[in-house]
Amino acid sequence: MSRPTAAERFAAKTTPGAIPSSPNAPATPCLLWPEGSLDRDGYGRFWTDGRVVPAHRWSYERTRGPIPTGLELDHLCTVRRCVADDHLEPVDHRTNVLRSTSPSAVNARRTTCTNGHDLTDPTNVHVSYPPSHPHGMRKCRACARTRERTRRAREHQLATVTTLPTHITPERTAA
Repeated sequence: MSRPTAAERFAAKTTPGAIPSSPNAPATPCLLWPEGSLDRDGYGRFWTDGRVVPAHRWSYERTRGPIPTGLELDHLCTVRRCVADDHLEPVDHRTNVLRSTSPSAVNARRTTCTNGHDLTDPTNVHVSYPPSHPHGMRKCRACARTRERTRRAREHQLATVTTLPTHITPERTAA
């Protein structure tokens, strides 16, 4: 009896899943990798040619050829366990991140701030680059103006209420 080929071992490990509801995904079911063979991020691992490789990469390269340099595979179905080659698309890192559901990606796709101001208008957006956000943070200028007005009014109110003239002491005002 001969040893199974890598393709046979790969096919034996996969199970059909549901048809993804993601708008970018093809209308074919996911091909799921077993949960016991996942890395810590939830992607499949496949042992072949004496090394462990990401299962979705092996699937794509076997059927579609090498992944172009500088690109990574995006799961159009958003299912990390999926190894269906038609659910994978080579894209640059920025595109892959922006298509995700991470908080930074969701924020980057927003076109209005929480108060409904337009974030697509460059005159209404300020981008700052603090050390914690080296790629920049968008801030709505209209909301920043409102916050600043409120802060100044509060400071002015506190300054006028708590400041007593120097010739009036608290003992004199009680009488």
